Order: sequence, then C-alpha cells, then structure tokens
Amino acid sequence: MTTAQQRKNLTVHQVLDQLRVEGVRYLFGSVASSDSPISASIMAQKSDGMNFIGALHESSAVFMATGYAQATSLPGVVNISAGHLLNAAPAIYSAMRAQVPVVILADQEDSHLMNDEPPLTVEHHLTLRSISKWMAEARTAREIGRLLRRAFHEALTPPKGPVVLSLPINLLLSTAKSQVIRPPLTSPLGAADPNFISKAVGHMVKAENPVLVVGNEVAQYRARKDSVLLAEVLGCPVLSEAAPIGVNFPNRHPHFAGVLPMDVEAAHEMLSGYDLIIMLGVHNRLPNRTEGPSMVPDSGVIIQINMDGRLAGMTFRATLCTQADIAETLSRIRAELQLSVDNEWLSRVKARTQATVTKIAERRTDSEESLLYPNPAKQSSLFWLMRLLEGVRPPTCVVVSDIIQPGSQPFEVLSLESGSAFFGSCSGVNGYAANAACGVQWAGMDIPIVCLTGDESFLAYPQILWTAKHYGLNTKFVIANTKGKSRLNLLPSAPTRRPPRFEITGPDISLAALAQSMDVPAVTVSLFSELEPALAKLFTEQGPSLIDVQIDPESLGLDHKVTTT
Repeated sequence: MTTAQQRKNLTVHQVLDQLRVEGVRYLFGSVASSDSPISASIMAQKSDGMNFIGALHESSAVFMATGYAQATSLPGVVNISAGHLLNAAPAIYSAMRAQVPVVILADQEDSHLMNDEPPLTVEHHLTLRSISKWMAEARTAREIGRLLRRAFHEALTPPKGPVVLSLPINLLLSTAKSQVIRPPLTSPLGAADPNFISKAVGHMVKAENPVLVVGNEVAQYRARKDSVLLAEVLGCPVLSEAAPIGVNFPNRHPHFAGVLPMDVEAAHEMLSGYDLIIMLGVHNRLPNRTEGPSMVPDSGVIIQINMDGRLAGMTFRATLCTQADIAETLSRIRAELQLSVDNEWLSRVKARTQATVTKIAERRTDSEESLLYPNPAKQSSLFWLMRLLEGVRPPTCVVVSDIIQPGSQPFEVLSLESGSAFFGSCSGVNGYAANAACGVQWAGMDIPIVCLTGDESFLAYPQILWTAKHYGLNTKFVIANTKGKSRLNLLPSAPTRRPPRFEITGPDISLAALAQSMDVPAVTVSLFSELEPALAKLFTEQGPSLIDVQIDPESLGLDHKVTTT
C-alpha cells in the first residue's frame, strides 16, 4: 500500500468526511488543538470547505461554538486536544444550561497506554458526564463514524445540549474502514393531541385575566410569530421568562410587559392575579423554597407547553402540560378558538386588548417621563450606557450579552424585534458574552456584533481579543466596568445577605491597554459626556474595537426601573 493510500484510509480522514456530510463549516479549537490529528488535518486541507478557528483558551473555543450554534441553529463543533478538556468545563456547563447544541471532539491519550495513566490522560466520563447531555469514548476505530452521527443526533434532539465524544489518538491515526452515514431527514415534533388542545381552548375561553409567559424554547424553536398571534387573539400581556437567551417576544410589541425577575417572591407577585397563565417553552425554573412561595401562584389555571418533555409539569403546579411543537400547537389552538367563541367573547377580548395596550403604554410613558438625564461630569450608569448604545448602534447589528442586572436588563432597555437581534446566557458563568459574540460573528461576517458585558466576566478570558483581531472580526466589545463592585451577572440563589465583594483594584486593570496590546483599538470612557461620541465611533470602521465604560458605583442597583406589570 502506498503512503498516499495509507493517508487516505486514516480514521481521522473518515472523521472529516463525516463532519462534511453533517454540514460542518467551522471547527473551533484552541492553540493546543492544532496538536490534534483532526484540527491538523483540516488546516492541511484548507480548500476542503471546513476551516479551523483558533482561540487561546479551550473555554473561548466552546463559547464561540455556542454563539455560532445560537445564531445558526446548527451544532457548533469543537476539537480539543488531549488533557485540555477540563479547561472548557465552564463553557460546556453554560451550553448545557442554555440547551445549545455543541459537539465536542476531545482527543484522548493512546488507548494502549491508558492503564499506565500517562500525562494528559483524563477520565472524560467521570469529569464531564454531569455537565454534558451525552458522553461516549470510542473503543475501536470502526465505530467512530457511527459515534459521530449519534453525537450530532443527540446534540440536536430536544432537549438540545453539548455532547462529548472522546477519541483516542491512536485510533484516529490507525487505518480502518467505516461507512459515512448521511444525516436523515427527520420529521419535526408535532402538535399536542386534540384532547389537550380542546381543554386548553376551554380554559382560554373562560379566562378573564390571562397572561403569556414566553420562554427560551420559543426563540430556539422559531415559535415567536405564533406566540405573538396568540397574545393578540387573547388580548393579554406577555412576560418573558427570567434571563432570556434570545428574542422570545418582540420587546417593543404593545403587549410586551417585561421580563420576570430572578427573585422568586417578586416573580410570584407579578404573576398573582392572573386566572390563566400560559407558559410557552419556559427553561429557567426559579427555585422554590420550602419557606417561601413558588414562582407560580396557588390559584388559577396553569398551561405548559414545552419541546423538552422533562420540563413540562416538572417543578411546579400545572393544570395541563404537554411535550409538543410549540408553533404547531399554538396554530391548532388558534384554529380551535375560532370555532369555539362567539361575538360576546370577541367583544370581551377587544376590551381586554384595549386595556392591556393602554396599561403597558402608560407604564412606558411614565417610565420615560421619570428619566433623569445624568450629570455629564460624572460616570455613566449601566442603564444610560445601554440607552445611548441603543441610539447609535446600526439597525442590523446583533447584541450578545451576559449582563443580568435588575432595572438594567439589556432585553428591556434595548429595542429587540427580530429573532437574530439578541443572544444571551442563563448560566451565570463568566466569559460567555465576549467569546460567544465572536462565534456569532462567524454566522454573519459583515454584520457588526456587539458584546455587552461586565469587566468581571470579560476578564475571565480577555485573550479572545487576539482571536477577534487575528481574524478581523467586526466585533465591538462594550465593557461596563464596575471594578468588581457589582458582578452584573447571576448571583447564587442561597438566602444570604449580600457579602462584601472582592474588588478588582490595587492595581486597577486598564482594559484599553490590554486591548491595545493585542492591536485592538480601545478607549476608556470616564465621564458621561464622553460616552455617546465614543460609542458612535465604534461603528465607523470595520474590525474589532473596545470601549471601557467606567460605571458610577452610586448607580449600581439604583438604575431606572424599566416598565413591567
């Protein structure tokens, strides 16, 4: 057998063939990943339709794959070299919490040496099983093709999530014949059964004060349009689940009433008074406490529709629940409603619609009128940073954020109408926004992508700036710098007083100097008067740039409260 024939029959080349039929365009990885046979083979075959995208840290690579998957609904694929998978654990956990499909091809040490525990050996099953949806390690070269096909199947099947396939290096470099398995055409999950739809419609017809709670599955599974239509048919307000990771509902729609707070008691109070709560694709279940109320009130009818069968009826009281396609189920419900209602009901809904729209409009007006323009000679607040960003950013740009701050939620302050306008994280893990923004960039290279994050999160993996500059990504990094005084992200749910924070001072870190060291244009904004011109300048040129906005510590936790019901 010639050398050329041996190279052609290597298992690693069959891996690449399987990746191609799965539609993979980008393989994300770290610098260390270039030691992997998979990444090295892709870099050696530059014209084969797949490209290797390199970062300086394994978590950065997985976060980028997560952002790419969120923007495209395709699996993000990552290759990580032997021994380095543990570096990616925070990002894998983040993808698991958000149910994002990511396929991780993790090199493993030579299987002949595993029992001798050589350097860079990691028991992948033991370390990653709890933070990944599915995990397997190849035992033979012949099964790798089948395992790859299953990995993509598991990642894309509801509930979506990250999967890890461990591949011993000696198997990748061996010669073995295996068949490339083309992905099948799969039938989508259908609508709920007629009995569920009939009972749900009966409750909707009887309800006097209904509300929709739209969850992250609505954005993930393209059910936003149908949610809007149902809200308009019922004439009711709409709330987004806490910590939205996408545009679950157009946030300037006249029926949109805000985002549920992370605080369980506040969410309970907001939902109390409604006699029908329709929960569509809700991911994030706020934790119930034995001594406190549940997020869902004790009275009224609760209807839950989820793509993930584990979520419907899992943690709190429900009257009706089902695992079904959300969009198709809502379409059937609207059709059934048309056959079940009379003119009296239509008149009541018309009045309810008017009351809903008027109430929300009045709250928005009161919110605008209560705004106080900041002192130009002081630092900006987080709310006004977002407010000015909204005024200068291009209409086509995408915002990627991991900021979760009461009164200054990006999903409420920014105008987010289209399904691809916003992507977020519900994990609370630092580092998501800056890295995922670069991943989203690969889904639309010409569109400016805005990373909106806090300094604590950004400093987890600031080396992503090198990747942005290396590839010329049009990513704009907007850092709300509190010097660690506020996390600007999820906090633990334990019922404890807020402790003193370890602040990022002594010495202060110059984020602008850090960016400039990687040839990324950057500026520090200390005064509110400097903020708007600096934000506008971000979008005047192609390529990455950074703005470090010093946040007024007196404004933390005191920003203007955005309208909610």
